[in-house]
Amino acid sequence: MKRLIRKLLLSILSIALSAVMLGTVTYAWITMTNKNFLDGLVLNVSSGAKLEVSLDGVTYYNKLPTEIISEHFSGLKICDVTSFDGLNFSAGGPLVFREAVPNVDYISLTIWIRSTGTERNVFLVDNVSELVQYDIDLDGTYVISRGVDWKADKTFINGINAIEDIVHEGENDVYYASDAVRIAFLEQINENNPLDSRSPDSLQKVIIDLSGNPLRGYGVPYGALDYASRRIGLEIQAPLEKPAVVNELTEFTSQYSSEPLDENSKIMELIGSAEKDNSGKTFYTGKVIVNIWVEGWDADCFDAILDDMIRMQLKFRTGKSITL
Repeated sequence: MKRLIRKLLLSILSIALSAVMLGTVTYAWITMTNKNFLDGLVLNVSSGAKLEVSLDGVTYYNKLPTEIISEHFSGLKICDVTSFDGLNFSAGGPLVFREAVPNVDYISLTIWIRSTGTERNVFLVDNVSELVQYDIDLDGTYVISRGVDWKADKTFINGINAIEDIVHEGENDVYYASDAVRIAFLEQINENNPLDSRSPDSLQKVIIDLSGNPLRGYGVPYGALDYASRRIGLEIQAPLEKPAVVNELTEFTSQYSSEPLDENSKIMELIGSAEKDNSGKTFYTGKVIVNIWVEGWDADCFDAILDDMIRMQLKFRTGKSITL
């Protein structure tokens, strides 16, 4: 939402999405230049796995061809947008409202999944964002960025403590786009599976903030919002209502257990279908929309971060339902 105080900046992002499902690994790389050219984008599932992935719900792959994914992102130029529900997006700030465009202003990807495994619920797990380094891979879920060195041109409050968290004009620090990233998982009825007769109201919808810090979340009065207000000399009022956001991912009773302790980051349920694999095992299928964006009302959404470079990895695992 800081576009009140600057022209639109073209972001340069490098995002790696990797998912581990049923013992398999899925990777997706998105690389952009100033001309929005997608250099290398891969979504891969290791061979021999029980998991298959599709971008159209018809053709499934153990390894998705790069060109199929790239078609979804021609013209992508990530900017700061905002969403209350992870489905509807706006851009331009509170005074210059416009509807945000998927795969232009933010990333939106629909994924179909099918499996013959025994576990039916899929969870996002293992947030290692605080442990991973930008140039070194680590197993787990993370969002990380190189960071941007920025000199403040105004004095502002950058934290909950108005005295200790003052940033003075001329002070240099490193700011990270990864701190303002949101990921929404919106489960869908799988129209390719006639046996998926669930009510739309029963589907999973979750927004996840991997920074794990709710005190620097949506619409807090310090951080980027305080800076923007001081920059334009006008107090900007954040929305009073806050979206429901998950900061802690689901954990399991043990490393090898399929029993989750909660359903914080459950993203979908696989439903039995009439389709079978070559050995006669039933395919359980699901469909989910994944939306990824830089949240403009986040406390860390300063202008400088839109020049940052981001890497993201998502790790999933299946598990049982919680027994009440």
